[in-house]
Amino acid sequence: MDTATEEILSVCSVSTRAMAKTFFPERFYMPFAENIHGEIFKRVDNASNKVCIAAPRGWGKTSIVALALMARYIIFRHCSFIVYINKSETAALMQTDNLKRELMSNRAIRHFFGSIKSRGVGEDEMEEQFSRKAWVAYDTLVLPRGAGQQVRGVLFKNDRPGLIVIDDLEDKDKLMNVELRKQLKTWLYADVLESIPQIHMNWKIIYIDTLKHEDALLQHLLTSPDWDSIRLESCDDNLKSTAPEFVSDEIIARKWEAAVQAGETDTFFQENRNLPISSKDATFKRDYFRYYNIPQEELIRPGIDLKQMEPDIQHDELIENLVILDPAKTVKIHSAESAIIGIGLDMSRSRIFVRDIIAEKMYPDEIYEATFGMADRINAKVIGVEETSLNEFIKQPMKNFMFRRGTFYEIVWLNARGGMKKELRVKELVPYYRGGYIYHNKACAGIKRLEGQLGMFPRSALWDVMDALAYVIQMMELGQRYFATTGQDLTSSEDEFSQLTYEDPLDDWRIA
Repeated sequence: MDTATEEILSVCSVSTRAMAKTFFPERFYMPFAENIHGEIFKRVDNASNKVCIAAPRGWGKTSIVALALMARYIIFRHCSFIVYINKSETAALMQTDNLKRELMSNRAIRHFFGSIKSRGVGEDEMEEQFSRKAWVAYDTLVLPRGAGQQVRGVLFKNDRPGLIVIDDLEDKDKLMNVELRKQLKTWLYADVLESIPQIHMNWKIIYIDTLKHEDALLQHLLTSPDWDSIRLESCDDNLKSTAPEFVSDEIIARKWEAAVQAGETDTFFQENRNLPISSKDATFKRDYFRYYNIPQEELIRPGIDLKQMEPDIQHDELIENLVILDPAKTVKIHSAESAIIGIGLDMSRSRIFVRDIIAEKMYPDEIYEATFGMADRINAKVIGVEETSLNEFIKQPMKNFMFRRGTFYEIVWLNARGGMKKELRVKELVPYYRGGYIYHNKACAGIKRLEGQLGMFPRSALWDVMDALAYVIQMMELGQRYFATTGQDLTSSEDEFSQLTYEDPLDDWRIA
């Protein structure tokens, strides 16, 4: 072997990009786009143990990780045990079979590394349940697995996996189920991440997928400081290609128009930009959000005390204030978010003011204290509480807490709209936002949380605040509160507050 060939092979042994171009030129026949492929190659070959990549669909990410990368590890014998994981075992078997055929038929590989005959794994080398699907090439075991299948505790001879490639793991339909999302996350941390060697760091896990949901496992890993991660997109906000030499602006435009015609714009953003919702036609557009109590020059001063600002926005007590509590729906209430939202109703001018928001993990006593504390701050007379299957944690203790405080409110117990799904409940807010009836308190820190959830509807990671706000419709109906006809169209909510006069609020919420 001459020196030039040795140098080429030496580069291929450490570079997946060089491996792809040298041994698989028919698969990788186009120039690589540095904005996309360059970033993928950089991370799969770096020294990080855990790498997460959100890559757009159709840019060859599977070819990179399931062919070039894994072939490099096999023929240069970088590790003796590789696990390849896909959304299903069938998909994983198909991809690893493609790799096996390439290794057996590739003339360049046979020339430099010798002809191989991939063999199955004997029961003496691995448990029978795994040996049926696994195969060995150049002394490296390749084990295909589907999402949720056992990985932890699997050994090849005495070795744990040295490379785990997780490719296109999450199923779009299953992601709509919160319990299935939790199960997948638990499986990754309890099974996959526990399957790696524990006595050294000579291993690598690569997670590469396309974002399909705001609460997807991929999204959690992208924001985790424990993973070397990157989100890649094929176009920008103006639908301009990030790598026109690979995919032109014209192709992006045609794909977008086809998505619009098919009503699949969310799918376009997921597959091409790794964003779960189309920002161009979201259910709750940012243009729908109106504000009051806007700080000077649209800025909130650092360190400002929001409680001190509360009297400044309470210009007149004609605004009828109420508090809505949506408690966590789990026995371990403190392990999930509870939402408390303060709302002002101005029926004469057709306005709903979102005044205050608390959304965090709280123990039951903290929930009661925060709820009544908010009612005190905004001078509310009514508190609406969603009834859940955990009524015993809410009803009696909450009433008891109120009596012990010595301040009394009318408590309205809200049902889940006759079993209505929360997606439909939140969607009822759309005409109120489109009509410009809802105003957000610009000085409230929790408003960003609300707007973030609305912006990602119906694929938001969290629903607590927007679900609580949706109950304002039921509260208005129970209290027979309806917008009055007015000939005046006030565009400034601060002006609205300044023109109000005081009158005693009605004692009984249910009497209009």
